[in-house]
Amino acid sequence: MKRPPTRRDKRRPDNVKRRLLSVPESELLQRLTESVRYRGSFRHKKDPLAFGIEISPGSTRGDATLCDEHADFTPAKTETIPKLIQRGLRAGLVGRGNLIWTVGDDGWIFEGRPTNVGTSEYHGYPVLEWESIARLVYKRYSEWARTFGSNRDRIAAEQCKIRYRF
Repeated sequence: MKRPPTRRDKRRPDNVKRRLLSVPESELLQRLTESVRYRGSFRHKKDPLAFGIEISPGSTRGDATLCDEHADFTPAKTETIPKLIQRGLRAGLVGRGNLIWTVGDDGWIFEGRPTNVGTSEYHGYPVLEWESIARLVYKRYSEWARTFGSNRDRIAAEQCKIRYRF
């Protein structure tokens, strides 16, 4: 039996689904800004019950990136998610298939994927240091933060630079 691909194989740098759109259309950004809603996934939590997320019977997390374990994202931080989503959209961090990214105040990059396209529900998880998308997200975000962002956005860019060793 052939071994299934590892998570690293799925996050190859040439995966066009994980590329930033060169210039996201303002209509797309506006639509996402108005519609995207976060809904956490147990697959990206070490302790989903602490986040109020039920575990689906028979489902496994496999090798998923875990918000609470890998990025120290605590249940208390969930209240910041809407602002993080808006930050990423203002910075134009959008990819094919309506993928979105953002940068947390602590420098972590998070990727958001549609969970339910019909209701614009997204789940997210941290981007790890070895993933090629991290450098592209950082570059666009830091340029945006320097030009249009607030002091807090610029600090997040600097924290990202340090965290990911750019």
